[in-house]
Amino acid sequence: MEEIKFNDLGAQYRALKKDIDAAITNVIADSRFISGPQVEQLEAELCAYTGRKYCVTCGNGTDALRMPLMAWGIKPGDAVFVPAFTFYASSEVISLCGATPVFVDSCPDTFNMDPED
Repeated sequence: MEEIKFNDLGAQYRALKKDIDAAITNVIADSRFISGPQVEQLEAELCAYTGRKYCVTCGNGTDALRMPLMAWGIKPGDAVFVPAFTFYASSEVISLCGATPVFVDSCPDTFNMDPED
């Protein structure tokens, strides 16, 4: 019996290896890993693609979740509601801002927060 791989992350890399390796080499050679020309180009392309005026990229999903909370001024003593059926990072970033996550039951058909809870 042949093993079925869950997700072959290497397949996409192998298909794009030449372009990916060249891009990484350019970033390393430029030595500007944050806010360098490649990041500026990516953000400009994302703005054009989404039709938005601004775009801010970040290094990981935790930062992506935390940045809006910081922009909204979430601070210690605040309560932020999150669905009880969620990935832990959704509540982790609330705690990182000093606020308190409040878990709300989810609607069984949408998994969104249940307004009746």
